[in-house]
Order: sequence, then C-alpha cells, then structure tokens
Amino acid sequence: MRASPRAAAITAALSLFNTTPVLAQDATLTARSGGLSVSGRLISHDGTVYRIDTEWGRLTVDAAAVDCTGPGCPDLMRFAPELRLAVEPWLADRLLRPLAHSFARAEGLSLDDTGDLLELMQGDRVQLRIRLLPLGGPAGPVLATGDADAALAVAERSGRLIAQLPLTLASAPDAPAGPLPLPALRNQRGTGGGWDMLGAMAQPLVWHTLASGSTLDQATSLALGPLRADAARSTTPDTLANALRRDPWGLALLPLPLPDGLVPRQIIQGCGLIADLSAFAAAAGDHPLLMPVSWIEAGHRLPPIARAFADHLSQPAGQRALAAAGLQAPSVLLRQPLTAAGIRLTNALADPNPDLSLADRQAALALLAPADRLAMTFRLDPRSGGLDAASRGALDGLSAHLASGAFAGHDILLVGFSDSAGPARDNLAQGEARAQALRDALLATTPDLPPGTTLRAESLGEAMPIACNDTAEGRRLNRRVEVWLRPTR
Repeated sequence: MRASPRAAAITAALSLFNTTPVLAQDATLTARSGGLSVSGRLISHDGTVYRIDTEWGRLTVDAAAVDCTGPGCPDLMRFAPELRLAVEPWLADRLLRPLAHSFARAEGLSLDDTGDLLELMQGDRVQLRIRLLPLGGPAGPVLATGDADAALAVAERSGRLIAQLPLTLASAPDAPAGPLPLPALRNQRGTGGGWDMLGAMAQPLVWHTLASGSTLDQATSLALGPLRADAARSTTPDTLANALRRDPWGLALLPLPLPDGLVPRQIIQGCGLIADLSAFAAAAGDHPLLMPVSWIEAGHRLPPIARAFADHLSQPAGQRALAAAGLQAPSVLLRQPLTAAGIRLTNALADPNPDLSLADRQAALALLAPADRLAMTFRLDPRSGGLDAASRGALDGLSAHLASGAFAGHDILLVGFSDSAGPARDNLAQGEARAQALRDALLATTPDLPPGTTLRAESLGEAMPIACNDTAEGRRLNRRVEVWLRPTR
C-alpha cells in the first residue's frame, strides 16, 4: 500500500530523530504509520499541528499523522485552541478587552475573563483561550523565541495597524493655567527647568510617567524629547493618575480619554497653530501625539478561530468597539462636518503663511463647508514613496464602500494638500496630482461606480495646514489627500 504524501512527509521528518534526545521532555510524537518518534518540550497545539522544541530545533508536525503521549500533551477530549498574546497590561485593559467582548458578541459566544486568561465560551465548552503574556519592550524578540503567537504593540513599524492611540498632555485642575508652547515643553524637558520656562511662575515641574522603557515612557520621549531630570514613576496607569491629581506642579502625557480628575492641556505648535488632540484627528492621522497600535504575528499559522479574532480587529464591528473605547481608527464610519472642526477653522484663519490671501482661505472654506470629512486620510511613506500602511488599508476600505453604493447621492471630493515649501502655484499642482492619483487608484479597484456616485479630484495646496511646515514631520502631515462627502446638488 502506498503511503499518503502527508504520512510520507511526517515519516521523513521523524526519521531524522530516531534516537532519544537529551533534554527536558514532556511530550513524544509518534508517527501513526510506523514506530518513528520525536520527543521534546511541546510548545503548542492548535488542533491541526503540534509545535515542539527538540534537541535538533523546533518542529511543526501534522497532528493528524501522529499520536502524542506524555504530560505535556493536550487532552484532546477537552481541547480548545489557544492564542498566546503578548501585550502590556494597561493596553490589554484599554484595547484588547473591548475587542474580545466585541468578537464574542459577533460570534454568539460569552467571555470569561480571569485576568491573564480570556476564554470564549459556547455554553460550557471553551472555543478559544487567549492567554495574555506581559510585554515589557519590543515585540520582535518575544515573537522570535516562539513564546507568543502574536502581540499587540505600539510604536512599531511592523505588523498591521489597527488603531491610533491618541495622547494628550494632562495635569491636575489646579496646575498653572493656559496653553503650553510645544517648543518650550521640549526645551524644558531637555534642560530640566521649571514652570517659568512655559510662561508660568517659577516652580519645579515634575513629569509623571510609567517605568523606564515602558511604552508610555518611550512615547513621551519621542513626542516631547528626552527628559533630563528624574521623573515621578508609577507602576500602573491608575497609580500614575492618582499621583498626578495630587501634584499641582505635574504634567504627564496620557492616552485619551483622560481619567476623572485630570484636565487636558492645549498645546501651541511652534508656528502658532493649535495642535488638534481630538479623537477624530487621531483617526485621520492629523494628531501630532499618536501611538500607533499594531497587531504583529509570529509568522506561523493561527487556529481558525484565532485567525477570525485577528481579522475582527480591522472589521467594522471591531472598529466600532475601538471607537466606543475612544480609539478611533481610519474608517468610513467616522465623519466630521467642517462646522464641528473648531480648531481647524481657527488654524485656517490664523495660519501665518504669507502666500495665502484671505480670498484663498475663504475659497477653501467654501469648498468644504457643506461637506463631511471622512477620517480616512491618505499620506505617503517617506521611505518608499508609496502609500503608508494606514493609507493602504484605508484604500481597500474606501473602495469596498464605493462598490456597495454607500455614497450614492454624494459627490466624493478627493482634496489634495501640500506643504508650503516652494511656490504656491507648484504646491497647488502637487496637491492636485496627489488627489488625481488617488482617484485613479479608486477607479482601478472600483471600475463600475454605482449610479449616483461621483469622484472629483480637487486641490487646496498649502491651505488649511495640519502642522507647522518648519519640521520634516510637519511637512509630511501636510502632504495628504482628504476625503469629503458633499450632497449632490
């Protein structure tokens, strides 16, 4: 009888290990087609494959072709797939748990939360275990060792962007009042000065944060510069908030929404523009103080239900759960009329750009006044020149909604913007080229637009900047294409 390809493959793999390895063993996998076996430390079993560490390295073995014996083997009668997820505890509370509840509702399951273990149940039967592993640094090393199947991590370039975590500067209500200039904040952190450097009375300024090297500590240093003086460090976000409430001379960079008893502080950029720290600005990528949250996988196959959970993070139900938790992501579900964008209107009129006349500013407002802006915003990756990660995902989502007819009865305005480097006429042309390129990409993916849907490319050039043009990051934020919906006239 000829062996099946799968049986032949597993026999060939196990034939390399026909001796007893010398290491701590808790499982032995034996080929059902013969007596060949391999022993070692069982890493995981997802219902379809075993992953096992042996003296000769890590193997992935087809579960249907072997029998497992030993104390490390799963009880197949009570087996449930497990997802080992590395995440900082505060981020698990802030983001993972709302997503787990949303997934459970979508699948008709209940959720049993015992701290570091989330179990998705159907009746009394576990369908998926999500085991939370503490993450105290970059996700790469944890995933490389095989200790975790995936990670929720912030401020990392790899993985799939699922949300932008907006940060805001916070203080106790009785701290010195008034807007805080961003250049002065960075200077204060670098020199160790007091409140007088921010235009207030001469009192020591204390920065509150979490442990050195934590995500929040790193994000604060990236956004506001390294801190020369010692910080007041807390072990959890709750203890940090309590300490800041009691300190009238303290500041902290914290995720939105802020805990009760703390107040957000307005930040003025170097050119005089007000920094928009709203949740909508975070979803649109306009927020200057963002922590991107990514889903990063180890690279091996996930159990089907774990894969469904991973996919849920970017689906409408998952995005609605994030929005309800204050973690907006680029989505057609999130819209804002120009009349609700108070900071943007203020900045449009206060922009110090001498190349923009009052007539230019009025024309920009007239184009957008009757329209709603979608949070989807398209920007380029400065390294590759193509769309950045968030924009690539937004392109797929926008194309799908176009095809569904969701925008029937609207003109879809693709409005290109530029920075202020170079002549204003050239910048207007650059904005139009960006908008036209996006229009072409959408028409390529959605060649048959539903009736009543039109796509128009427009440009406002240097008008309505998001950030100051005197830094590379500010210029990058200003080079963008926004999507606006205007009722068909």
